Amino acid sequence: MPRMPGATWRPVINVHKNGTKEHRGLVLHVQAGDNSPFGWFDRTDSQASSDFWVSKTGTIEQYVDTGVDYAWAQAAGNPYYASVETEGEPSEALTAAQVEGVAKIYAWGHKTFGWPLVVVDSTIAHGLTWHGAGGAAWGGHTGCPGDLRKKQRADIMARAKVLVGDKPARKVSLAHIIAAARRDPSAPQGHTTYKDEVLLVERALADEGLLSKAYVDGSFGTRTVSAYGALQRRYGYSGTDANGIPGLTSLTRLGKAHGFTVTP
Repeated sequence: MPRMPGATWRPVINVHKNGTKEHRGLVLHVQAGDNSPFGWFDRTDSQASSDFWVSKTGTIEQYVDTGVDYAWAQAAGNPYYASVETEGEPSEALTAAQVEGVAKIYAWGHKTFGWPLVVVDSTIAHGLTWHGAGGAAWGGHTGCPGDLRKKQRADIMARAKVLVGDKPARKVSLAHIIAAARRDPSAPQGHTTYKDEVLLVERALADEGLLSKAYVDGSFGTRTVSAYGALQRRYGYSGTDANGIPGLTSLTRLGKAHGFTVTP
């Protein structure tokens, strides 16, 4: 069962069994109260629950089999994202222990489900998002988790990267990546043009949930071109601007999210 080591397992009745459709990432919530919400989540009349809860002292409770079943935390977003409630009020910042606790959850999710190590403001992108981003479709809680906690997602992600041993990436040359994207698809199987640089891009695409880790091999082949095209469409490009050949703007944006810089 996908239960997080170090979290106290407290199963609740408010859960949708075998309902998870995708592992996009984690949604940050605020409890708007203190003390464990277990009792509230274990009542049929509450119609509420979350995957996790983190107390102000850093205690972590898990209520559902994350990644298989889903909790009732963000309405239409439930089948796609896991959720974490955090003790306290929207006007309060997360404590240092809470930042650590949420980072531990995210690091576990990264290793278990491939959640990318990125902060997003979206209901479709993979990463660490926030409840209010979903608007009415996610229950209309636009003030959740509050501006202070929303900004702390950067701190959470920085700590999660340390916990998973994420290494600072090197620079990649746009010219090299474009050359690889044009040469590798038609070259013999396993051919690599600029292997080390392509690996950085492929790992980022895999973290975005767009490329299977089986194809992270340093060859910018057809699977990688297709994955990069999907990234371009995610970024809002269309037509020939989403043909899978990297451009400076999209590659720089990807690099900023995944720790590498881009040179001409």
